[in-house]
Amino acid sequence: MNITSILHKYRFFVLLIILLTTLFIYKNHFDNPFFFDDSHTIVQNESITTLNNWTNFFTDASTFSSLPANQSYRPLITLKNAIDYQLGNGLDPVFFHIHIFIWYLVLIVLFFFLTIRLYTSSEETNYRLSAIALFSTSWFAFHTVNAETINYICARSDSFSALCTVASLLLFMNKSLRKYGIYLIPVVLGIWTKQTGVMIVPIVIAYLLLFEDQHFIYNFKKISKSDIINFGLKISPLSVIAVGLFCINQYYLTPEVTVSTNYTVSRFEYISTQFYIILHYLGSFILPINLSADPDFTIIKPWYDFRILTGLVVILILVTIMVKTSFYKKWRPVSFGIAWFFIALLPTTLNPLFQIANDHRMFFPFIGLFIAVPWTVYLIVCNYKVSTNPIFKIVLSVLVMFILFGHAYGTMQRTEVWDSRASLWKDVSIKSPKNGRGLMNYGLTFMEKGNYKEAIRLFEEALLLEPNYYSLQINLGVAYAAIKKKQLAEKYFKSAIAIKSSSPSPEYFYARYLFRNNKIGVSKKYVQYALKKSPNHLPSKELLEKIEEKQQIASEEWQELKVNITTNYTEEELLNLSLKYYTKGLYDKVISICTILLEKYPKNSRAYNNLCSAYNQMGKWQLGANACRKALELDPDYKLAQNNLNWSLKNIN
Repeated sequence: MNITSILHKYRFFVLLIILLTTLFIYKNHFDNPFFFDDSHTIVQNESITTLNNWTNFFTDASTFSSLPANQSYRPLITLKNAIDYQLGNGLDPVFFHIHIFIWYLVLIVLFFFLTIRLYTSSEETNYRLSAIALFSTSWFAFHTVNAETINYICARSDSFSALCTVASLLLFMNKSLRKYGIYLIPVVLGIWTKQTGVMIVPIVIAYLLLFEDQHFIYNFKKISKSDIINFGLKISPLSVIAVGLFCINQYYLTPEVTVSTNYTVSRFEYISTQFYIILHYLGSFILPINLSADPDFTIIKPWYDFRILTGLVVILILVTIMVKTSFYKKWRPVSFGIAWFFIALLPTTLNPLFQIANDHRMFFPFIGLFIAVPWTVYLIVCNYKVSTNPIFKIVLSVLVMFILFGHAYGTMQRTEVWDSRASLWKDVSIKSPKNGRGLMNYGLTFMEKGNYKEAIRLFEEALLLEPNYYSLQINLGVAYAAIKKKQLAEKYFKSAIAIKSSSPSPEYFYARYLFRNNKIGVSKKYVQYALKKSPNHLPSKELLEKIEEKQQIASEEWQELKVNITTNYTEEELLNLSLKYYTKGLYDKVISICTILLEKYPKNSRAYNNLCSAYNQMGKWQLGANACRKALELDPDYKLAQNNLNWSLKNIN
């Protein structure tokens, strides 16, 4: 009994070993933190903090994210996040990772059965097919590129929608179950997970053409009307449900403010650049040594650039192989796998997205390559009849083990990179040096350690690459505030607000800065702006509660003071009291105290100056200027009043 027959006999036991090995490879990833879109879909999203409103996830896309521009309709992802939040009693990434990984193991099992079905459809069942399917499955399970999806919590949309596509196809392949429409259930779940789930329609069409209705390909001229009707009946339930649900989700349930298209480039420039991006993806399939969590690819001009033309040539070669192999029964898994690869890439290739490329986008398309490549190698080996050569068997076994162990090691290394913000963003800064966001986030890791000098250096370097990036302006504001450079902090906070993004972050961070500097009234104004943009922004809600609590305490103090403030306080005590409320940011109280003081002591220039300062802080520049002029009439040499008057006049002008 040789190795292939042993693998066939104990194939389910070997499959279990593959699953356990996958668990071992990813054993250190379960506590990896939240990154990227996790911040607004999980960390700052109030909607997932309770399951009491879970039905709203399916009717209100704003529950998906605290950022209006990112409120896609993906109710199943929101539900999963809410479940994991409840299981972990808060923001514990372990529960999120466990949930994602369980479904990844399920996908690995389904992928094994899919390859077996496809391979046996092309060749008579024999023990070698199990060996090929097991190799395909283990390669898929261990492949280093998949680590970019499995380690990134928000990318659960990619992995789970891919699982739904595989499950739906497997159920569709079973003709005895097909008539009951069970295969439509994972279709619905897939589209509710991510819009790319609709690609199940062209994938199933490719399967039918290659494995059930082959005469449409090799005997096209003899296709009858009844053949077309039968084909239409097979595909119509899937097409109607999938396309109909996609259209409802995309054009009715997804908010209009959601931005998913890159309007800064032409569609032609974006698509032509994708020729090179596809070449990059194929290179990563073979040798994934340059993976980056945040790539710095940009539009390539002109269209006849060598990189674009090289990518186009490779694509044409693959399309030619796909067409050629479709005519031969044994080679149809190759044709189907290549078709899957291109079909799965269509949504990100034809629709201009803000990020030109992203390595977690490879997860879904690569399933096709994991079907096609091992089968290609198998057929080539069989055709050249070298499989019986003992030396060849040894070489092939060594090569297989090298590939699997190499990818297992690579996956463990990428898991280590995703282990912390510092390690991830350091890796991004090295591999994607032209990525302003990557440099900014690397700077944040230094700011967390209190190294503000290095953080500011990286922020300013990133600013040269991304001058209109509001998050970068915010972080510069935070950094300068930490080293007490308030003028620079104010400048960058206001610059972030001036960009006028749909994100609540600029107003929230400026409000937080004002609150920490006891400018309570103005802080409340800005946090209310933030909540107007995004009612589900959890940090803004928490800050507003703190502001209102502080205002309530101050209000209670004020009520006690008002009773005897006019009779029991001296002129100097009233001045000191106005300064006390000024430092707390309660400018309306300052105005009240100064008004009372001036009724009793109308020639107090300091009271007019305090009144001016309070008006200025509230943005009431004309009233501030009037108060300062009166202060200067009483004391022409009062420099502080002159400075405050200049401040008022500057803003009036």
